[in-house]
Amino acid sequence: MSAASLPRRLGAWVSGRWSQVVVPLLGFGLRMINIQGRALWYDEAFAVLYASLSPARMLYGTVTPVEGAGAADVHPLLYYSLLHGWMRVAGRSPLAVRFLSVFLGMLTIALLWRIAVKFFRPPTGLVVGLLAAVNPFHIAYSQEARMYSLLGLAAVAASWGLLQAIHEQRRRWWILYAIAAAVTLYAHNLGAFFLLALNLLVVLRRPWRQHLSKLALANLLTLVVFGPWLVLVLPGQLGFVGRGYWLGKPGPAELVRSVMLPLLTFYEPASLWVLGVGLFTGLLILAFLILRGRRTRTPAMWFVALCWIPIVTLLIVSQWSPLYLERALLPSALLYLVAVGWLLGRGGLPRPISVGLTVLIAVTTAGSLISHYTYAEFPRPPFESAAEYLQTSLDEQDGGVVIHTNKLTYFPVYYYATD
Repeated sequence: MSAASLPRRLGAWVSGRWSQVVVPLLGFGLRMINIQGRALWYDEAFAVLYASLSPARMLYGTVTPVEGAGAADVHPLLYYSLLHGWMRVAGRSPLAVRFLSVFLGMLTIALLWRIAVKFFRPPTGLVVGLLAAVNPFHIAYSQEARMYSLLGLAAVAASWGLLQAIHEQRRRWWILYAIAAAVTLYAHNLGAFFLLALNLLVVLRRPWRQHLSKLALANLLTLVVFGPWLVLVLPGQLGFVGRGYWLGKPGPAELVRSVMLPLLTFYEPASLWVLGVGLFTGLLILAFLILRGRRTRTPAMWFVALCWIPIVTLLIVSQWSPLYLERALLPSALLYLVAVGWLLGRGGLPRPISVGLTVLIAVTTAGSLISHYTYAEFPRPPFESAAEYLQTSLDEQDGGVVIHTNKLTYFPVYYYATD
């Protein structure tokens, strides 16, 4: 071995072997920061309290309208059922209930890495794994006791299954796609928009149209698995949404924010400088992807499509029936990371531009994560401290009643002080 080749071999060894340990540890560490210290907010407290019910009561609360206004929750029961079983083993502490999402998030990172290796070789897989490990959007919902981490994993698995089925034409991959697609729908109703993008990708690509019959059969299997919810529950829940859900009609602001999905978390409001740098970086990424992607005809454009088709279709549909929910676009942001990883690793950008873009992504990511870890305003104030204060006050007064004028405060305080 020559002296000149030794550094290259050592570098390859470090990037190949150590990265498989360091990157997952980095992703895990970022998802564990302050996971116990942040108080559960309304949505999380509702999820924990709902999942604490028996399966029969959860089902009743999901399918039974209350005074004609809709059931207790509009989401499918898969996540609540998983959390129900998880809590029987792990308990109900904030760390315990959130760790399920951490676990699902780590599986998602590994699968995204595997997808990138399959289509772009190991170096790009490393870049994509690192981007997913530090992505603020994914970190935020890998730390929350809600269904979005499950939604991200299921949608990425459905993408993996479909792309593998098209390229290897084996039955097992079609089955994986069908089951993962059903899990996507059972995780969140809006997962249907991502599955629409997957199907359109096959329809719009001429070489892939020969697989339409197999895709139809796989979708039929998905409908069979999802059928009970689709027939018995979903129509009523859609009616509830149509009668007055909390979402408003999206506008230009949502379109601008969507450019920053692979960079920021909108879990909390970010600083103006973070938004500014994030928007500039997001526009650069999109422009370079379009320019380089059209020139090289790279598979990276599949993943760009899987990001933007759900965003655009959901924006259009929401002009008539407001359904645009940014956190339900987590699968789009995750698949977009595969394209961004290709751009940084194999996109053929001049080195100064590639380095500059990497620095901008790093700065935006750091700023967004700082906002996420330190935010403690509404609707995420310190409910645990509030519950302790109220309990102390009641004890000093030898009893009393606490009246909540809003469920946004009642559920979290009830979680911390059930009695």
